Amino acid sequence: MDFDINWLAVVVATVAQQILGALWYGVIFRGTWLRAMGKTPEDIERESPGGEMAFGAVASLLSAIALAVLMTGLDDPTIADGVTMGAVAGIGLVAASTFMNGFYEQKKPILSALFGAYYTLGLIAAGAILGAWR
Repeated sequence: MDFDINWLAVVVATVAQQILGALWYGVIFRGTWLRAMGKTPEDIERESPGGEMAFGAVASLLSAIALAVLMTGLDDPTIADGVTMGAVAGIGLVAASTFMNGFYEQKKPILSALFGAYYTLGLIAAGAILGAWR
């Protein structure tokens, strides 16, 4: 197999996922996420999020690479192909396993919904970038 990957597109897709994460957990759903985690803004400020953010960036990079590899199987992928691949990976793989793990770990369902939706949207954005940037 020949994996002809646009590495610059992979990096941009990774950055897009990280920006979405900052907006998702830092702005849009901050209060919901904090309540579901049983934390306050002060708790988060006391913690040093550097390690978690670095780990998240590596995870986003790996998911962007995996999506790019999957998309090499498509003939001349488009933005629509990338969105579709991102949605399938996000819903069928990430969100499904997130909900399953959350159920078995007896986590609040809202956490699984937040995590699964964030990662699905992140993969959709990454797929769009990868599809657009052939």
